[in-house]
Amino acid sequence: MEADSIVLQVDAGAYDRKGSIVTFKFPIAVEAGVYALKDEDGRITPLQVDQANSGWFILDYLPAGSSAEFMLDLQPATNLSDSPLADGRVSSQMDDAIVTFSADGKKVLSYYHRENDPPEELDERYRRGGYIHPFYSPGGVVLTSHLNVDQHPHHSGIWSAWTNTRFEDRNPDFWNVHGDRGRVDVDSLITKWDGPVFGGFRSAHRFTDLSGEEPVTALNEIWDVKVYASPLGDKVHVFDLTVTQTVNSDRPLLLPEYRYGGIGFRGHTDWNDPEKCFFLTSGGLGRDGHATRARWAHMGGYSEGELGGFAILGHTSNYRFPQTMRIHPTEPFFNFAPTQLGDMSIQPGIPFITRYRIVTHDGEPDAGLIDRLWFDYAYPPSVTIINH
Repeated sequence: MEADSIVLQVDAGAYDRKGSIVTFKFPIAVEAGVYALKDEDGRITPLQVDQANSGWFILDYLPAGSSAEFMLDLQPATNLSDSPLADGRVSSQMDDAIVTFSADGKKVLSYYHRENDPPEELDERYRRGGYIHPFYSPGGVVLTSHLNVDQHPHHSGIWSAWTNTRFEDRNPDFWNVHGDRGRVDVDSLITKWDGPVFGGFRSAHRFTDLSGEEPVTALNEIWDVKVYASPLGDKVHVFDLTVTQTVNSDRPLLLPEYRYGGIGFRGHTDWNDPEKCFFLTSGGLGRDGHATRARWAHMGGYSEGELGGFAILGHTSNYRFPQTMRIHPTEPFFNFAPTQLGDMSIQPGIPFITRYRIVTHDGEPDAGLIDRLWFDYAYPPSVTIINH
């Protein structure tokens, strides 16, 4: 590599930035790894370069309308254990069925990379993987549930499925596994990684049509999940979910108009009591936000006596953004459901991509903070390389 360092100019744009996740593409090839990013006062921030030649770091603070310059040392950092570059490191632990990610030693989420183990009250139809459960508030409050024998055992933390579909001349239902017309399973955990800025994983799922004489794979799905080092200290956990779906043949998967389907979120079992669970949307609505459109939605409540919750931030690139919502009238279930606005389809050769950022917190939701984090996600700070 010709240069030993480069200078980055970061522009806040129209919004105040605090604990903002920043990413950019390099104009030159840079080896994947961790690098030292130094601000004008000499303070060092870790910058993580991924396999796609993109750099990632967390911007401490930058007021709206202002810019800052950073010097990037293009020599990868080594021996990070005693370095400020290791601060807030995201790490993972894996067992036979689950991989768990932590930020700065605090659990953020677990993902079933292999099959779960249903209780004896549930049959083999509920044995599956390929979903996130549990995920946590920064204080360790569990915010999700799965395999609830009393209420919708097919709901699993964060999961992906389509309900009302048409494939070839059949009508598979990948959501309601107890109907025996379809299911979603994990194929493999393709890769996982740790890092000082973010850790994460990529996995593959399979949508199987069971409505015909023989099982047929109708849809292939890739999950990309990034778990970030806590950008605001103990105030929030943040992770991104990107879901990419492609049909498995030269025939489309048709998605007729329906009230729910896509990526679902199931809250803690204590929230089954509607008095212990509440919703809030970017439009200021609660459960009455059902079938309205929103940039973000929040679900929270008391789990084992502790108050916490999470917000789902929708990306502007999502189909029919801002998407309509399914908010259950009494249960802790949420789903951005673009099929509420009419028929959809996933066509051969055209990947269907959906992006969400999930923010967890303790206590009451702060709508102003969620709004700010949504603007960070939708309109992040820009980076210009001014010297290389």
